[in-house]
Amino acid sequence: MALGDLNTIGDVTRVLQGLLKDEGLEVTLDSPARLPTTTNAGEGFAAVNLYLFQVTENPYAKNQPWVTRTNGVQEYPPLALNLHYLLTPYASDPLSAHQVLTHAMLKFYQNTLLPGSSLPDSLRLRVSRLTVNLCPMTLEELTRIWNALQTPYRLSVGYEVRIVLIDSERMAQPNRVLTATHAYDQR
Repeated sequence: MALGDLNTIGDVTRVLQGLLKDEGLEVTLDSPARLPTTTNAGEGFAAVNLYLFQVTENPYAKNQPWVTRTNGVQEYPPLALNLHYLLTPYASDPLSAHQVLTHAMLKFYQNTLLPGSSLPDSLRLRVSRLTVNLCPMTLEELTRIWNALQTPYRLSVGYEVRIVLIDSERMAQPNRVLTATHAYDQR
């Protein structure tokens, strides 16, 4: 498989970005450490940053059985992931940032379940739906993220998108039993 053939995580990010852009928001995907704090011309600005800060394996979908295809080949189960995003509003003034955050959170709330029919083909073939959940994070957890970015804390909320499946390329052709050996021992 070529590297360009698989961009599942990027496709999920594009779906979320599209949801927020539909709301008329400018959406950036850079590190929150690069967010502007002022404009050059002194004009107002308002946008939202969507930053993928963590990817974890979904523990509930981890132990799925191998899938047997019609030709007898067994396929390793897909990699099941949860994607963790940090949503950070930024604007020329705090009230505008709060308004941006309200719009973004409402859009994700109204689209908590994204059915496969609303997803692009690249995702529709892998998942039947995506779930976008507000992830309650303590101030300590958020502060750790901002400290890791070496940037002063900014108002942010966390979201988790699950289950994102990435198909495995690992296959196994089961060997057929040709002979059986019976070994008995008397006790």
